[in-house]
Amino acid sequence: MSATKLNTYAATPSTTRGKAVQLGGDPKKQVFLYCSGSNVFIRNVNDPLKVDIFYEHSTTTTIARLSPSGYYCASGDIAGNVKIWDMVNAEHIIKIELKILSGPILDLQWSDDSKRIVAVGEGKERFGAVFMFDSGSSVGEISGHSKPILACDFKQTRPYRIATCSEDSFVNWFEGPPFKYKKSMKDHSKFVNCVRFSPDGNKMISVGSDQKGFLFDGKEGNPIGKLSDSNGHTGGIYSVAWSPDSKQVLTASADKTLKLWNAESGDCVKTFSMSENPTIDHQMLGCMWQDEVLAVALSGDIYYLDLESPNKPKRVIKGHNKFITALGFDKSQNVLFSGSYDNQILVWNVSNGMCTGFEGKGHTNQVNRLLFQGDNLVSSAMDDTIRITNKNTKQYTESISLESTLSDIAVGQKDQSLIVASLVDGVVVIRNGKVAQKTATSYATSAVALSMDEVQVAVAGKDNLIRLHELSGSSLKETAVLKGHRGNVTRLVYSPDGRFLASADTNREILVWDLSKNQVAIEGWVFHTSRVNDIAWSPDSLHLVSGSLDGSVYVWSVEKKDQRVTIRDAHRGGVNCVVWLDNNVVASAGQDCCIKTWNVTHV
Repeated sequence: MSATKLNTYAATPSTTRGKAVQLGGDPKKQVFLYCSGSNVFIRNVNDPLKVDIFYEHSTTTTIARLSPSGYYCASGDIAGNVKIWDMVNAEHIIKIELKILSGPILDLQWSDDSKRIVAVGEGKERFGAVFMFDSGSSVGEISGHSKPILACDFKQTRPYRIATCSEDSFVNWFEGPPFKYKKSMKDHSKFVNCVRFSPDGNKMISVGSDQKGFLFDGKEGNPIGKLSDSNGHTGGIYSVAWSPDSKQVLTASADKTLKLWNAESGDCVKTFSMSENPTIDHQMLGCMWQDEVLAVALSGDIYYLDLESPNKPKRVIKGHNKFITALGFDKSQNVLFSGSYDNQILVWNVSNGMCTGFEGKGHTNQVNRLLFQGDNLVSSAMDDTIRITNKNTKQYTESISLESTLSDIAVGQKDQSLIVASLVDGVVVIRNGKVAQKTATSYATSAVALSMDEVQVAVAGKDNLIRLHELSGSSLKETAVLKGHRGNVTRLVYSPDGRFLASADTNREILVWDLSKNQVAIEGWVFHTSRVNDIAWSPDSLHLVSGSLDGSVYVWSVEKKDQRVTIRDAHRGGVNCVVWLDNNVVASAGQDCCIKTWNVTHV
């Protein structure tokens, strides 16, 4: 057996209210880059499913920029490290790693010859540095600021210039190489969030939290104009981008709009709104102008702007930017449902990678389980509620509140009024959206499953035991205890043909139980190196897939017990959930906030 990756349904940019999101592009204008978690994402502008990920940072990434040559990428993180890595090979071999600052790298830029880099951010001894990309040797000094530097830019035409902007409200000007401080411009009254030279090098613009934008000569840094106050932003401006012809600029603001400006007159040409009823999530934190014009909102959503229709974007790319903690597949619509640490539930079109969300007030804490019951999605979360939501309308409605911490749920397919939930102190049978009966337990539960004929309920406890119960009406009667695990059981799943019960635990082990004998049928599946977070049966009951905290996905064969498929580093940081799309395709999701699909070839 073997496995090959099919698609990656990528994370969206990490965002923080009040801080800019920096997007990077490539010289051919085919891809764009952003940071999410500890990873750097490289995405095709036209095809959301064409995704590449750089995983080698050990802490949260903040910025990534491709060199003008396109051969290398430089990325920074919150620890002050800059890694320069190869873009030609799929392995993204690191050329050099440098400790530039003692705090986060907030922005960096390449010179036009792809030899020099300026990096800025927070630190104790300094707030920025300019250095050679291949050796890290200094080619000047970034000085003159008294507070963290929020952004920088490298003029792409000679004579070379560097501009920086800071929380101290100053824009500083550097000439070189070697680069030396030349002067400061104090036009802003609050944080200056972004500075950018025009592509032709003739102008430079700065924008800030004072809702202002100022234009400067690109050679000497002399003031030549400002963005008009008429029809200006009513919130801080976090990002600015030049049009390719250097005649217009685009600004992104906390007032939930983007504005297009004439760079000669400073007049506002158009105002872009991403929603008829904008919320705080529509605050705009970043923008980039290539062949497509892109913008990032506080929600992490990526908007493709239509320059001819400012009230409606061409496309919106959604995704998670927090850990994915639940996954489900709806075969009838060929869509994946995913839930995350930040209580979001999203729906993914498997074919094209486009994503939509739910509307209304949903869960208020981490989503732990997503199951289907007829036309409904049944979800459970750490807010101790179960929600029954129509999967077609995607409008949150019915919620079932439980009295204690919820560990897992199972749903009936024959009887679509039936839900079984395991709580920290018992097992609850729910019918028609209401608690019908609660059975107290002397142990803390960790997982629950409902047999295919819906007459047996398996309950796992944190005492490493699995207890089988007969379900009669809404009553549970214990009939057997399965002993074999040496760690807390994390997941229970009945095989579709009803013959087996599979269980996984925190001690890396997966067991398959023969239900006709209530005995272990398969053991020895202990190849994960950390706790197993999830398991799922293939529709034909011949294979089992598992995902673990070790970041790996394994596919196991019931008939050929000693054969397995190993997908290492499927999700750096850990695999939280797995599901089968059919007998040959598996989907997994995890700590990297991504969903990946894999084609499994069976021998």
